[in-house]
Amino acid sequence: MNKYFLTSEYFYSKKLFSSAYFSIILGLLSGFSVFFFLYFFEAYGIQKGLSYSGHSHLFRSISFGVLTFSYLTLFETWLKPKWASARWQNKLLWYAGLVILGSHLIFLLFNYFWNWQEWNLEAYGLIMKEFPLMMVLPLSFYLVLKAMTKPKGIDSDYLLFQSENGKDLLKVKLSDFMFANSSDNYITIFYLSQNQSRQHLIRKPLKVLEEELKDHAEIERSHRSYLVNRRNIQAIKQLKGKVHVEINGHSLPVSKQFQELFLN
Repeated sequence: MNKYFLTSEYFYSKKLFSSAYFSIILGLLSGFSVFFFLYFFEAYGIQKGLSYSGHSHLFRSISFGVLTFSYLTLFETWLKPKWASARWQNKLLWYAGLVILGSHLIFLLFNYFWNWQEWNLEAYGLIMKEFPLMMVLPLSFYLVLKAMTKPKGIDSDYLLFQSENGKDLLKVKLSDFMFANSSDNYITIFYLSQNQSRQHLIRKPLKVLEEELKDHAEIERSHRSYLVNRRNIQAIKQLKGKVHVEINGHSLPVSKQFQELFLN
């Protein structure tokens, strides 16, 4: 793993496992699992002969596997970052939703191969039961792999800022972090290094970063575009109903919904 140091902070410009790689891994594991169970164990009661649409057992098994790979990779790569939550409850809902969606996509493709002759509750119930079972192993392996390769060595005195694609990693002392300012899906991290103000840009929604830093009570949202470190607030100014906080020469707005939090 290549490292580039900037005083006390460090970056990882390349990672063996980025979010995109993990998404592909999940897709490949799941797609192969579906193909394997269909072709070798005849899941869904799949028939080995030609279907009503004229497709062979092998073609249909591959098609179900490709469908599973495609939708999981797409959703994990492009839509999951917008889900923007690190809470385990929301993660559970996300993967449960993926499995339910996959079950319905499989049901539609299954009916395509049989000219919609299986559009009934019996076939629907079979797929709703068997597809989640086939996903248990690949999903479990995927989640364990992610947990094993998660960056370690970050304690409560440090903050970790990582881009959503996993390629950039910035480690900053909690006491050196000043604030984060978002614009669209990019965040500029403002921090101190050797008593000098520095900036670093990462691609990530501010909502995601806020969720990741929720265990640090000092870091609070002051505005829809700002997260601030209360430790480094030097002054709070109120003028004509508008509130600003001063941090190392920067004047940051405080939205009305957060004013009471900062004024008290």
